[in-house]
Amino acid sequence: MTKRFLFFTGEGFTISPNDDYLENYQILGFESGEDLEQALEILLKKNKWIVESGFDIEEIEFREIADDFEFSF
Repeated sequence: MTKRFLFFTGEGFTISPNDDYLENYQILGFESGEDLEQALEILLKKNKWIVESGFDIEEIEFREIADDFEFSF
């Protein structure tokens, strides 16, 4: 059974439209897999920028997404 996950991290920050520095969570992506480990492996393989940008894989957090949740990019 395939499971779907949202991956995010507390690393990084955002600059608001009025140039304020805001610490917040960064969404790294959505991915599916047989389990969390497989989904994370696929996410990192498809999105090499995550590691290349310096995000610590150990700091990546996740939430499993309900079956009826739709996402597309």
